[in-house]
Amino acid sequence: MSEKGQISISAQNIFPIIKKWLYSEREIFLRELVSNGVDAITKLKILAGEGQTALGEEELGVKVSFSADLKTITVEDNGVGMTADEVRKYLGQIAFSGAEEFIAQYQSGKDGIIGHFGLGFYSAFMISRKVEVETLSWREGATAVRWSCTGEPEFTVEESTKADRGTRVILHVADDDAEFLDNWKLREILRRYCRFLPVPIRLGDEVINPDPPLWVSKQGDLKDEDYVGFYKKMFPTDEDPYFWVHVNADFPFHLQGVLFFPRLSRQDDLRSDRLHLYCNRVFVSSEMNVLLPEAFQYIRGFIDSPDIPLNVSRSFLQQDASVRKIAAHLSRKIADRIVELNTEKPEEFRQMWKELHPYVKFACMRDDKFAERVAPALVYEKSDGAFTSLEEALKARYGEDYAKSEEEKHLYYAVPGETLRSLIHLYEEAGLPVILASPPIDSHYFNYYESRHHDEKISFRRVDANLGPELVAELPEVVDVDGRTDRDRVLERAKSLLPDVTFEVQKLKTHELPLVLVIPELQRRFKEMLAYQSPKSENVFGAHQCVLNLRHPVIERLDPAHPHLLPEDTAKEVLSHLYDLALLPHRKLDPEAVDRLFVQAGGLLARLSGTV
Repeated sequence: MSEKGQISISAQNIFPIIKKWLYSEREIFLRELVSNGVDAITKLKILAGEGQTALGEEELGVKVSFSADLKTITVEDNGVGMTADEVRKYLGQIAFSGAEEFIAQYQSGKDGIIGHFGLGFYSAFMISRKVEVETLSWREGATAVRWSCTGEPEFTVEESTKADRGTRVILHVADDDAEFLDNWKLREILRRYCRFLPVPIRLGDEVINPDPPLWVSKQGDLKDEDYVGFYKKMFPTDEDPYFWVHVNADFPFHLQGVLFFPRLSRQDDLRSDRLHLYCNRVFVSSEMNVLLPEAFQYIRGFIDSPDIPLNVSRSFLQQDASVRKIAAHLSRKIADRIVELNTEKPEEFRQMWKELHPYVKFACMRDDKFAERVAPALVYEKSDGAFTSLEEALKARYGEDYAKSEEEKHLYYAVPGETLRSLIHLYEEAGLPVILASPPIDSHYFNYYESRHHDEKISFRRVDANLGPELVAELPEVVDVDGRTDRDRVLERAKSLLPDVTFEVQKLKTHELPLVLVIPELQRRFKEMLAYQSPKSENVFGAHQCVLNLRHPVIERLDPAHPHLLPEDTAKEVLSHLYDLALLPHRKLDPEAVDRLFVQAGGLLARLSGTV
């Protein structure tokens, strides 16, 4: 035997739920009531446009007032108002949407109506012991109505003496919520939630929303100073933003807004008040991280979409399908704007890129679609001062069809402040372009890029990771009577002088470099990542090789066959000093080590000058 039934909800229990769980902040009641008033005015304008009513010279708007003595807050509009039947219908049913019913009848107004009257109205009970509504409909011959409810399932409806069209909502504030009976408090709430509503919102003699939101204007009608001025008004302590992204979409969702890329010059640039989310100009939240790529959490801005639910918590918003689609759209717009700036304003872009590149690279590593879209603008400065994308660098060295080639492809990089300029020059002389990298972000990004382009056999190598044959001079070997070359002899002597160091001897295409410390690429990346994760830890400097350049005038004097052979003590001191100098970029500067190098250099110079 099977049986079907219907779940029932007890009206006696619904009000405690509304008061405690409907919204996460009690102050939302004012946003909801003012939004309802704006909707009522929008409906009136639509009816007037349809020719069903005429508008006079009166200003259409919403007024908010309070009485500390009477413990009341009043929200009044001069919109469409309601008849007695509409009051019973809309206020007698929780979550019944008069907005949806109106839109179904008047499609022309679907983009201007904010939202649901039912649950929004009942947010008034979060702070009230009693709520009264006085209303007069726009309909000819309508009678004014008064509705009242104390938070119990019962309500009363009776005639009212209200003489002017519109609706007045009177909240009799509970003792526990007397904090809202304050002009500053109400102003702060209205400025936060209602600052950009399309009709005047008054608190006493002050208009809360004198300025229209920037995003409702067409991008072509705005100048740079309009964007900067709006940004400075909304974020008065910030410097001018680097650039902005104007967003406007009609399909598959409605979306307007402006994203600003701020100058990150202070620690508090990562504060929570970043992206302001609106629904039909009504403020929803300023912590909508879910709408932005993780790497761009610092972006300031304003997003307005009627497709975002107004009356749910942020945790629910994060699971909303429309919100996820909007996030993907914003990611595409950010990528397109970055590419556009690189193309149209390359000099300005180069300056801001110094600050932005870690965030863009991080976003790429999190989202392959973003990486593909922004790739033309993801540029590196070369050692000669020019800029190049990685694809351009690969094409320049390996040809337009480099991706089809089966050969290994290497991109060489250096780190300013760590890599010797003379070593970079050696690569340049050999016709090997060098890009400038910034660890630790590039250590991660190079790993990502190599993995993503694995089939194309692309790899990054720091210039001191390996000294390839392109850097070695093609010179004949000088062999002695014992069959040993000059390289063999220097290598043997170097090992005897500093037995704890691993040496190799080469004849490089330069006379400038006495030696180069070679560290395997993977080991270096691991070291950089570890140092980033544990900045206070000791430097991790593992296996490495010291490559001596036999073409340097000092190193060649280590050869026992050289006519001006360095004496044993001098040779050891010279080689030790050069090695210690080469270690400096790879280890923390220890004051004692610096002092030792200073004294060592003085003694060495004295010895070489013949004074000791």
